Amino acid sequence: MYEREKTVLLKSSASLLPNNVCRVRMGGKMCAGVIHKEELNIVCPAVPEAEPRVVAAKVAPSATAGAVILQAAWVEVREQVFLVLATTQGALIFDWDGSVLLHAHLLPLTPLDTPFTFTKGIAALYTGYICVGVHTGEILVISVNEDGDMATVEKVRWHARPITALATHGQVLVSADDAGDMTIAQEDDGFTKLCSIDSYGSAVTCLTTWGGQVLAGYLSGHIRIFNLQDGYIVAEVCAHVRSITGLDVARETGMLMTASEDTFVRVWQLNPDTNLPIEHKYSVSEENTALCGGVFTDDLGSGYVVTGYDRRELICYAM
Repeated sequence: MYEREKTVLLKSSASLLPNNVCRVRMGGKMCAGVIHKEELNIVCPAVPEAEPRVVAAKVAPSATAGAVILQAAWVEVREQVFLVLATTQGALIFDWDGSVLLHAHLLPLTPLDTPFTFTKGIAALYTGYICVGVHTGEILVISVNEDGDMATVEKVRWHARPITALATHGQVLVSADDAGDMTIAQEDDGFTKLCSIDSYGSAVTCLTTWGGQVLAGYLSGHIRIFNLQDGYIVAEVCAHVRSITGLDVARETGMLMTASEDTFVRVWQLNPDTNLPIEHKYSVSEENTALCGGVFTDDLGSGYVVTGYDRRELICYAM
């Protein structure tokens, strides 16, 4: 179904983080981002010989050290594309290529006995908001006006544990935490909680939405599919033997790809409103590689890219 096409060299090796590949299409070309500690490597697979661009998670250019990045994602709000970095110091929002820092929401200094602080989980609502999860269980809601100006307008909290993943569908926000609990809420001049999804005993590592459904990848290696309106479970798959670290949907075809620390990439066909809601189509193993992220190259699912822990390359596959 897919054949290995090429590898693209990164400036530095990939950190062992879930969702450690993000993508954006600009000017007809796809760019991919891979995190290494305090830096995001940005490469264009269409131009593999080009020097990778590096975006450092620094609040100020004069800062001697950056914050450790836990997730990076490109989001589109009000027909503008932004690069969002979720770090141990707060959320940083750049223009699409990371050349200009547009907004920073820094976490408050914490007491010495606090073990950690971080932000994790990135999503955008078309109504003009960027949402970022926090270790406290709160979700930062950052407004973006027509001119691209930003301000943190509120914090919402439905979780008692650190946020691990966010996803959106229209005006609906889905959030998950490291206990495996999930919440579905709707934004309409403020957030209203619609329903909760109880934990299945494992943390949610990856989250997306498609076709009126919530698709969740778990630390246990499971995929679970829920109804977006009421949170009822639609399907459950024992997809991998280790943590799922990448989850992406081809929006035009309904294909789902998963990547895992067990070395495997698997591709599935989603069939909403049928007796077979998810169907396995393809598997391949990147030997001796703990995969830490993967995304389709386009909305048709005609190719995908993955990377693995401590590898200095983006691995590209195509049909």
